[in-house]
Amino acid sequence: MTRHALARLTHLLIPAALASLGLISCGGGGASSGTAASSAGSSVASSVSSAASSSVSSAKSSSMASSSAAASASSAASSSQSTSSSQASSASSASSATSSSATSSAPSAACDALENRLRATTLTVSGKAAVNDEYTPAIITPRANGSSLLAWTDSTAKTIRLANLASNDTLGSNLPNLTGLEVHAGLAIGDAVALAVVDNDPDIYSSKYCQGASTPSNNVCGKMDLVRLDGSGNTLTRTTLTKKNNVDSVGAIFTWWYAHTARLATDGSRIGVYFRSAGSYERPGVAGEVDIHAGDTLRFVDASTGALQSGGWEWGCSHSWSVRLGYNGSRWGAACHGDAYPNALQVARLSSPTAASSNLQWQGSTDATQRALGGLVPASDGFWINYVQPGNSLQLAKVPNSGTALTQQVSISAATGMDATYPFRPYMAAYGSDKLLLGWKASGKLVLAVASATTGAVLEGPVTTNLNIDRFQDMVTAPNGDVVWAYSRGDTRIDVNRVASCKLAN
Repeated sequence: MTRHALARLTHLLIPAALASLGLISCGGGGASSGTAASSAGSSVASSVSSAASSSVSSAKSSSMASSSAAASASSAASSSQSTSSSQASSASSASSATSSSATSSAPSAACDALENRLRATTLTVSGKAAVNDEYTPAIITPRANGSSLLAWTDSTAKTIRLANLASNDTLGSNLPNLTGLEVHAGLAIGDAVALAVVDNDPDIYSSKYCQGASTPSNNVCGKMDLVRLDGSGNTLTRTTLTKKNNVDSVGAIFTWWYAHTARLATDGSRIGVYFRSAGSYERPGVAGEVDIHAGDTLRFVDASTGALQSGGWEWGCSHSWSVRLGYNGSRWGAACHGDAYPNALQVARLSSPTAASSNLQWQGSTDATQRALGGLVPASDGFWINYVQPGNSLQLAKVPNSGTALTQQVSISAATGMDATYPFRPYMAAYGSDKLLLGWKASGKLVLAVASATTGAVLEGPVTTNLNIDRFQDMVTAPNGDVVWAYSRGDTRIDVNRVASCKLAN
């Protein structure tokens, strides 16, 4: 069975299939129903500063600096690339249907139409870039000077490769390889770039649960690291966020064969890392045995030193199918898709590193395979979030800084014919000035629309595109308001996709 197939099995059958293996019980893992706090009482919070989510918040609030170029002969990537603009949009660039309180309109006269603001640049890189999926996404981290860092897993060399990209998404210099199995998210802060990296952890090895005959073939017993790099790609710090307990012991927190997603955000002084994790808990009635549960973990790291800080939680949503993270100047927002604890979509709002979270839940007790998280975009008074609810309906709503209900909810009626077999998901990122870029898939193709970040009203689109995106990655906002993301085809090619906020630059 392929790893992707195992991932889908995890999402759909964890409560039964893993229990039958004797590796995980079906009751969830240690979190109280209706709370994101762990059973150990961990809580989370933040301090106040201007910042942005690594993958969905506006880059205007990020403090980024340019990166210097450093070639690495051992990880040289080819400078070959091809660019396609007109081909990025298919012929069916349909006009937007009206959503509740939302009508379509033409773009500003000074800007190109949405279908003409799309570009896919195909790069030829060294090694074999692992195919984009839940485990091995290619990621792009935009910098303040318009350049970007591209990171991907070389599936042959079993390492992470890094390269600089110019402002027009063409390959620049190569950077030193980075030890690791997977890279999941990136964030530029000052002169540094932070990456969320999964790697094997021999310190926690158990012959029973780690790459053994009784468990799935991809059951790596790994760690989640936050790696800080300087402008030349040299490692400044590497902080392990999981624990060093043996996997076959109560209290272990690690990365197992499923649930490898991570998201980053910053308030300027610290980096939040929210990632899906595995935890070992005492097996009821069986002395000396553990059950391994699927959940998520939130950690904070000093943005200047890489030191692990207080706050966050070891165990949040369980089972956790998806996570998002953002910071809006006064609150951290940590979104999860749970199937038991809670059986709902949830955003935990956090005000300081050691304060308890205030949790807003919705879609409670619905079929977890019929709902999905999209993007999380910080706003001054909360967070915009889009999601699919049962009935295959795309919704956009505001999670307020306080309160128990979503506000400004808009049904995106333009999103018709959406793919409906889990794992499916919508997409969203901050876009241009006070706008949101919305995305969903219909008949396997990515469809885009533009909405107001003030009212949620659809302003432009939808446009059906030929841009590639997988079902687990997020779109990323660049400092100039463009939205970008990378996509690896599983060979030597990586697509860098861009949706310009107004006009495509050369």
